[in-house]
Amino acid sequence: MNDKRWLLIAPAFNCDGQAASQTLTDKFPYLEAAGIELCVIGGMSGRRHARIPHEQIWSWSPSGLRYEYRYVIRNRHGRGFRYKLQTIPISILLSPFILVERIITGLSSHWSWAPAAAFKAWRLSRKKSFDVIYSSGGPISAHLAGWLIYQCTGIPWIAEIHDPIVATARTQPTSPGGRWSRQKYLEHLLEKLVCRDARIAWWFTKAALDAARSRHPQLGERGFYVLPGVMPPEVLEQHVYGEGLNIGHFGKISGTRSLYEFLLGLNVWLERNPEARKVIQLHIYGGGIDDRAKQAADQLCLWSVIVCHGRLERDPVTRESGRTQVTRKMQQCDALLLLHGNDPGCAEYIPSKIYEYFWARRPILALTHMNPQLDELVERFGGITPKDKTPQGISDSLDVIWNKWKSKTLEPSDAPPIGVDVAVSTILQHIFSPDVAHRANL
Repeated sequence: MNDKRWLLIAPAFNCDGQAASQTLTDKFPYLEAAGIELCVIGGMSGRRHARIPHEQIWSWSPSGLRYEYRYVIRNRHGRGFRYKLQTIPISILLSPFILVERIITGLSSHWSWAPAAAFKAWRLSRKKSFDVIYSSGGPISAHLAGWLIYQCTGIPWIAEIHDPIVATARTQPTSPGGRWSRQKYLEHLLEKLVCRDARIAWWFTKAALDAARSRHPQLGERGFYVLPGVMPPEVLEQHVYGEGLNIGHFGKISGTRSLYEFLLGLNVWLERNPEARKVIQLHIYGGGIDDRAKQAADQLCLWSVIVCHGRLERDPVTRESGRTQVTRKMQQCDALLLLHGNDPGCAEYIPSKIYEYFWARRPILALTHMNPQLDELVERFGGITPKDKTPQGISDSLDVIWNKWKSKTLEPSDAPPIGVDVAVSTILQHIFSPDVAHRANL
């Protein structure tokens, strides 16, 4: 494979603050330095790239249209009155069609982006030749589109799997009668197609790769794993110890990635250290806290130590991206909280936010779940993982942070952060290795 003209398929491309987008945009300088010419087909949720050829397309289904329309309006006007004024009527208008769609397909709202992207790619390929189709997600529609394009054009297809398409812990049917739902069936089928037809495929954890290979041995050496890393931060904010201990959490919180367990541990710790209630604050960036955690905060009277900042969007005045603002806030925190989640799929998943945490150069308190690879990463960078996620175990970990903060020794390790340059180098070595290329017919 001597030519290097790649068509990138990524629904969440150039979407400020989304990990699925940052993983890609961080790679671009290194891919271009390797002589690779990129053209992108992305969804409507991102902003059009100013320099790289970037086609944005709408999904073909009512649910997909509603999802993307909300993103477009939010990018233009934020989440205020104008957003509600324009999105509510569209949601009402599309509701009956979405109901029919779900009855017929039973699939998530992202599914119809795949045939739309494949059709666009087919038209582009008739005007301009491509050497590689590169699907990256995130949303499984990216890989479904990649496979459809491969089938239509025969162009070699490579796939970057951010999260496991199939979580091993959820491989058994759960619907009545022992059947998979249509969405689960599609996920299992798509993983099989990736392992069978993708010329090269890579995952972001060793456990996810091993699980996919065990289900589909035909993947063989065409599959590998790589830690994605991130670019060094654009801003460097000097950390300064203040009068209070500030712990920051960045990223999505949900029912399966809940703040509940941490709040129980925080409450036990505050009961042991009542004087700390006046000086500790837990800052939440990226959205509100989950319902179960809200109930705990109400019952345990913890709202006095919780500050919810919401999602940081592009600042219209300073023109700073949400990502730059988040980076600055991370570096200002005394310590960073990482919630891995409690879903069985966590065994094959590492939150991409942790790579930004490493670059922020602040200590990490990580509540991990069934993932030795993540535990090793946290410990390598001087972080703390409670021996167990009981309130007592979390309280003991907070003791360590508290004592180091008081002595102004709350510092991370000197281990170099994981950069995206290493990930790109690994990927290119696999793609252009004569050995791999021969086996993959590249």
